Amino acid sequence: MITTDPRTMNLVALGMAKVTYGALQILRRHLGNDLELALIGFAVVMRTRRDLFQIVEKHGLNDDTIAEISSEQGFYTSINEIHRYTGINRATVRRKLDRLQTLNIVEKIEGDKWHLVDFSHGEKARPAIMLRDLLQNYMAITNKLESLLPEEMHPIMGTTLEELGSLEAKALLDDEVASKITRKLEVKH
Repeated sequence: MITTDPRTMNLVALGMAKVTYGALQILRRHLGNDLELALIGFAVVMRTRRDLFQIVEKHGLNDDTIAEISSEQGFYTSINEIHRYTGINRATVRRKLDRLQTLNIVEKIEGDKWHLVDFSHGEKARPAIMLRDLLQNYMAITNKLESLLPEEMHPIMGTTLEELGSLEAKALLDDEVASKITRKLEVKH
């Protein structure tokens, strides 16, 4: 149980509802009323980026790790890979990727090679604004919960990614990165 005090469970439930509802509203504002579009957009992130959180957990957030993170170019993904990752049928994935391309969030390079559109730090690109809004929503509510219920929140905040187990949405792991490199699916600019 997230809280040992049943009197505060309503506050925790409300906080989670606010985080989730706020995130859905933000996605709706940026992507319209299409939840599958958002799922596929985030799946592209997960299938084109190595899991940088695992690198940080292994090596810490130091200058070498930051340099590795900032030099990350990512990888290409395909309709079939997104289909396997999300369980959404291929025809729908194809249509949604085309829509994400129209929104300038993903780009099709050749054949069935897709990746995220790059944007510069500080650029007012749709993906950057959406991510900022999502982070602000999340941080404001979790900070409020932490200040109101520190005894309940501190142990949860210390949870490692490994402890999340199947709840963690993992990006590309080392073996998947090696496979994409072998198949020459690295994005090079």
